[in-house]
Amino acid sequence: MGDAKKNELGPWLKQQFCIPPEASAEFVYRMEDVLEVYYRPYDPRFPKICMDEGSKQLLAHTRKPIEMEVGQAERVDYEYERKGVCSVFVAMEPETGACQVRVRKRRTKKDWALFLTRP
Repeated sequence: MGDAKKNELGPWLKQQFCIPPEASAEFVYRMEDVLEVYYRPYDPRFPKICMDEGSKQLLAHTRKPIEMEVGQAERVDYEYERKGVCSVFVAMEPETGACQVRVRKRRTKKDWALFLTRP
């Protein structure tokens, strides 16, 4: 077997772009206006809130994990039982670290609207 060469392509390396290549000048102008918000100085009267939502799969162990010991991590079997899904809604104020999380059974427009309007 010959010398192993490093993978020159680096398939694990990725770049993500906020602006799609087909974006118009109007889109870029508006996006720059939005991104400018992040550079504003902190003002508690006008907090910057970052929000996101997503689905999460709920899983259960089918075998009891082996507890961790000194120098040994907990060992968990790869097999699991699927217990459905839930939706997680998150709102965070980066400057203060304030965070609110809500978990719901569904992920509908109505669920998102309720998250936005109820503290």
